[in-house]
Amino acid sequence: MCSIMSYHNFSGLDDLVEKAGSISGGSEKVRIAPLSGDGSDRKFFRIFCGSSSLIGLISPRVRKDGTDENDSYLLIGNHLHSKGLPVPHILYADAGRGRFILEDAGDLHLQNFVLSRRKNLESIYGHVVTMLGALHARAPEGFVPEFCFDSPLYDPCFVYERELEYFRNSFVNGCLDLEIAPDELRPDFEALAEAAGMWRSSFVFHRDFQSRNIMVRRARLWLLDFQGMRFGPPAYDLASLLIDPYVRLPMRLQDKLVSVYWSSAGWRQGVSKGDFIRKFSAVRLARDLQVLGAFGFLGIAKGKRRFLDYIPFAVDQLALHLLRTGQGQYPHLAKLVSDIRRRMAELRLKGDEDGFKNSKDRNNQAQKARSQ
Repeated sequence: MCSIMSYHNFSGLDDLVEKAGSISGGSEKVRIAPLSGDGSDRKFFRIFCGSSSLIGLISPRVRKDGTDENDSYLLIGNHLHSKGLPVPHILYADAGRGRFILEDAGDLHLQNFVLSRRKNLESIYGHVVTMLGALHARAPEGFVPEFCFDSPLYDPCFVYERELEYFRNSFVNGCLDLEIAPDELRPDFEALAEAAGMWRSSFVFHRDFQSRNIMVRRARLWLLDFQGMRFGPPAYDLASLLIDPYVRLPMRLQDKLVSVYWSSAGWRQGVSKGDFIRKFSAVRLARDLQVLGAFGFLGIAKGKRRFLDYIPFAVDQLALHLLRTGQGQYPHLAKLVSDIRRRMAELRLKGDEDGFKNSKDRNNQAQKARSQ
């Protein structure tokens, strides 16, 4: 059994250290290194025992009844691993207490791998698209609604409430303080939700397939954060990968990779290329809005200010995608985005670094004034 050399005191870590020692079968002393997370409140640790390392995950359970995120993580993780897909093997799990030990997928995110090189992007992303095609081909078999803790289907209602309204509440109002009422965007949101969502589907998708959830280790790609997988449009994952603000792929390469995906995997989905492109365009807009909602929520409500740095690019990309849809399909949203870009530009001229970083201060001042 490994003995503990030193680690930061954290509830539940003793259990993981003991289990890691049993898994590794070593007698060396254990060293613990806390790992930084992204938007999640879960805690990750690298557990060293001799020359080997494992990942410890502590994820407090939210739901006492029904399927919790921890249950989905275990069920979907085991399912994907059984299909030969490149996810870390879950070596120990106590989903009830939120304790997991995982195979170590390393420290190098696809984001950092790409940004440190900025070469051979087409080749690198060709491999990622191949992995995505394999995910969409293998994952549906045996995937059941009971795996999902957070709605099993990406239907229009889910799109409307969880992506489009998320954008309005957490970004437009919560981050920019614009006070846009629900009815102002309802016609466009209803149309976009119908275009992006699916009332039924035999396909599944990851829903957060982007460069911070893909690792590169030993010339192999690994996929993380799969617990949100559900039934819905595979095109959503492709959109998430290509419009990823963390990497900022050139538009020409994005367009080329759409064709690469279609040629290798998209045609298997039983739709024409034209129908696939239409679905891709719709879910790309939905993802644009979801991303901005997430950055606004994480940057302002959660105080993780680094996420605010990605907002200007994400707004510009949303404006471009609205323009490319053509025919004025979403006029209310297009007008709002134009107003947002103008407002952010005005605030930058007034000294706000990027047009929204003082939003929290403005909100606090407004709440204080209303209470007096």
